[in-house]
Amino acid sequence: MIIKLIGWLLFLAFVHALWEIQIESKAGWARHLPTFRVNTFLTKLLIGKEITGYHLYMLLFLITIFHGIFLFRPFSWRTEATVFGLFCWYFIIEDFLWFVLNKHYRLWNFKKGKITWHKRWIFGLPVSYWWGMILGIFLLIIGR
Repeated sequence: MIIKLIGWLLFLAFVHALWEIQIESKAGWARHLPTFRVNTFLTKLLIGKEITGYHLYMLLFLITIFHGIFLFRPFSWRTEATVFGLFCWYFIIEDFLWFVLNKHYRLWNFKKGKITWHKRWIFGLPVSYWWGMILGIFLLIIGR
């Protein structure tokens, strides 16, 4: 079961990354999209960058998709923790694949200074990846 779930998560992130590459091309973080932007102290503190309307609505859409499981089983906090734990990992994988699959970046350009919207890095990864991994693991442990 867990292998199928990981495979589904990887496939979904792969397709989403390809879709987002078609929308954004080399101008990541919706830089050239006609969308609203919220740039406050709180957004900089939480994610280190502005929030765009494009990303906000994409996030809401994906949260809805991930919660589709509750159409087929009753709500529980353990399942909710698992859903959000998987959601954290999904976004790290999708974001990383965006760079690896994008012809304007590729793996060799995945580093501090080459990606302007990931400003804070630790041990070769954006800080948001580390927070996502920590939160994702914590939530998956709670959901067991």
